[in-house]
Amino acid sequence: MKKSFLGLLLLSAAFLSAADKKNVLLIAGKPSHGPGEHEHNAGIQLLASGLKQGAADLVNVDVALNGEWPSDERVAKADTIVIYSDGGGGHPAIPHLDQLAKKMAAGCGFVCLHYAVEPAYESAGWLSVDGKPVSPPPAGRSSKGKGALEFKDWLGGYFESFYSVNPHWDADFKSLPDHPVSRGVKPFGRRSSRPSLRSRP
Repeated sequence: MKKSFLGLLLLSAAFLSAADKKNVLLIAGKPSHGPGEHEHNAGIQLLASGLKQGAADLVNVDVALNGEWPSDERVAKADTIVIYSDGGGGHPAIPHLDQLAKKMAAGCGFVCLHYAVEPAYESAGWLSVDGKPVSPPPAGRSSKGKGALEFKDWLGGYFESFYSVNPHWDADFKSLPDHPVSRGVKPFGRRSSRPSLRSRP
């Protein structure tokens, strides 16, 4: 009797564990560079492999490649959506902002890697006539391009053409905004630079 009860208990625990697994949807953008550079498909597949090997008991992983947007059913199942892609007007999420807004309102996680942090850009009126940034930019500067407001809300910020800095910047954050993304983060300073990831002969 004890063995059958223990077996039933273990079986119940296995079912509960399976029910608690989260669904992670990984979306790769269209290939945009030559082999070995900005490998969205390879990067997403590598991330998927790592999750399957290291967290198989915690997550179910679904992968969409080549900038193809997953079906409504696949998006509906996602507890977290991860996008690794180029940004701007060709961002794979831009045509699906309404669908994503519903997911975010329901508590879905949203992660953007690499230039997927860049929504479409449209001048908000702070550029000079020749298209160069006004220096210093006005206090209320921001893009009004598709996805800018959404990304700011969902991610806490975004890369903005003609304002955000790439590849070097000095951070000296004395205070942080009141946003879920910054919860628990203490003020900090740092010198940042983009390392070269290319192999040299």
